[in-house]
Formats: sequence, structure tokens, C-alpha cells
Amino acid sequence: MHWRVGLLACVAATALAALPVRACLPMPPDPPLPGESDAAYKVRTEALQRERTATWLKERQADALQRADAIFVARDIDWWPPEKPRLRNGRPLLPRPIVIPYPAPSWYKPIDWFRGTPSRGLFRVDRTQTDCGAMSIGDTTFSQTGNLFIFFAHKGPLSQRALIDAIAVDRINDPALMEFVAKYRGKSPPVPALPQ
Repeated sequence: MHWRVGLLACVAATALAALPVRACLPMPPDPPLPGESDAAYKVRTEALQRERTATWLKERQADALQRADAIFVARDIDWWPPEKPRLRNGRPLLPRPIVIPYPAPSWYKPIDWFRGTPSRGLFRVDRTQTDCGAMSIGDTTFSQTGNLFIFFAHKGPLSQRALIDAIAVDRINDPALMEFVAKYRGKSPPVPALPQ
């Protein structure tokens, strides 16, 4: 009997150890070069990180420009769908409790179009809770009211499904978009840097 309990415990421990571990881990740093001082290592890795980030942003913008049927600037606004009063026999009922999802969605209003059919309707972008925390499309994860973003989207009505990417206006450096976003630079609160 005792050996069965021990065997069962061993099998259970093995099964639990074999489960995939999910975590949000940053990319490991490059190892120091032989004989490199701590200060030189820090300078080298920071420069390498800046170069990788610039390359990634350039590729991201080029890919979104190529794939997008619609490109536009939109502002994060404070808005929530209005609650319609409920009536029964002409008398108002008690309002339903408002359920706000966590993390709360953001609402955006298009203000200018670079490509595609202009629309001024609001659209909603949800945040999803992941192992890395709340995540949203592109740079909108940490958006605050008033922030401006360039949205890249497929044809069709504006919705989260149609979106390809969203990049903060102040981070745009593609020559094809520089002139378009020039009038919006510095018009919104700064977007926090992405976590390293």
C-alpha cells in the first residue's frame, strides 16, 4: 500500500513538472566581452538596445504601411456608451449596475486620414490580461486620454478586428508618414516607453 502512495506521488510530481511554464521574461542581455569593464559593457548594451529598437520600429512601420488599406490619426478620448433608461408600463426601472471590464477598454476618435475612406465614428480597443499584464494593440497598451496614435487598418468598418497596428505619433520616423504626422507631434501627453 505504501509503495502505491509513493508511486502516485512520484507520477503526480513528474506530471506537474512537465507542464509548460508560462512567464513574461525579457530577452536575456548579451554576455560581456572578455576583459570588458562594467561601464563599457553598460554603454555597449545600451547602444545595442537602442539600435535593435530603432530597427524594430522601422520594420514595424514599413510592414504596417505595406499591409494597411486605411491609415489615420486617432485620439484616445473619455467616453462610455450611454445607459438607456429601462421602462416597464411607462415607469422607469432601477438601473442595472454598470459592469466595467478589467482592464477597461479605450475609445478612439479618428481626426485625420492619410489613406482610406474617412470615417469620424468612435471605435473601441480592448486590453487583454496576459501573463505579461494588460496588453493592447501596438502602442495603445499604456494610452491615456488625449494621446494620439497612427492606426493602420484593413478595409471595412473601424473595429479592433480591422486594426493591424497602432504607433504613437511621436514615435513615427518613416519618411512616407513624417510630413503627415508633423502637425500632430507634441500635441499629446508623452507615451511611456515600452518595458525593457
